[in-house]
Amino acid sequence: MSTTWLSSSDLTNFFINKKILSAVIKPTSYNKNTDICCFSHIPKTAGTSLETVIAKNYKVSDTLHVNAPDLNEQPKVIRLKKHLPRFICGHHPLHGQLYQLIQKVPIFHFTQLRDPLDRVLSYYNYVKGKTDHPMHGYTKDGSIIHFLLKNPSPELCNGQSKRFSGYLHSGLATDDQLFTESRDALITCFSLVLTTCLFDESLLLLKKRLGLSDVFYQRENVSQKFIDKQSLDDATLNFILENNQADMQLFEWAKNQCQILIANELTAETIQRFRSDNQTWQQLINSQSE
Repeated sequence: MSTTWLSSSDLTNFFINKKILSAVIKPTSYNKNTDICCFSHIPKTAGTSLETVIAKNYKVSDTLHVNAPDLNEQPKVIRLKKHLPRFICGHHPLHGQLYQLIQKVPIFHFTQLRDPLDRVLSYYNYVKGKTDHPMHGYTKDGSIIHFLLKNPSPELCNGQSKRFSGYLHSGLATDDQLFTESRDALITCFSLVLTTCLFDESLLLLKKRLGLSDVFYQRENVSQKFIDKQSLDDATLNFILENNQADMQLFEWAKNQCQILIANELTAETIQRFRSDNQTWQQLINSQSE
């Protein structure tokens, strides 16, 4: 375990990691034989589907899926083999230990943001659908507002911007601070920032940058819908939006940046052809499993 990380506050580690990443980030070019590809997976952003797509383009022996709590318990897993994993993925906030364990290595670092309203609802549906989840008890009365008022997870209130500003588990910051710090970190510390609402286009951008041969996919880890946007009353809707103002700004910024890349690099024909081919691939996979 990194002694610097262990003895430092989340905010201090955030600034340390920001400095580390800004020095090693590969903005566009990527060498699969020498560089690390690292996906910072924000919970409930369709990240599991994205991880699966990327991972199948690497050897199993070159892939490591580990979340921050497990890595903190067993940091040596990073260097169990002769060389670092070529693809690392998992839930790692920007103040996490991961980045101090792989410093000085060129990294293609990417993440994927989601509309905060959709993400909060997905989080609730996921927890309510998993009876063994530690927070499941907060959903038993069937009311999402009860769940939100209990605030059992920091992910429910500006969780995305807090992940990229050092405030996920400690410290206080205004919405403006969260947005400004997290936006700056995404610009400085990431090679590519994607959004769930542009999932197909995001895969094509990744395919181009990483030289991926196979980006066909099926949705994974999809939660049962106990509640959706249409069933929210005004009070609950406003509560979610008011408590995720920084995330709303960050998501809109990220979506705009992503749309600019799409407009410059992809054509409508390319996107439609991929969707058609992916549908054919899904039908083939489904027919083989029947």
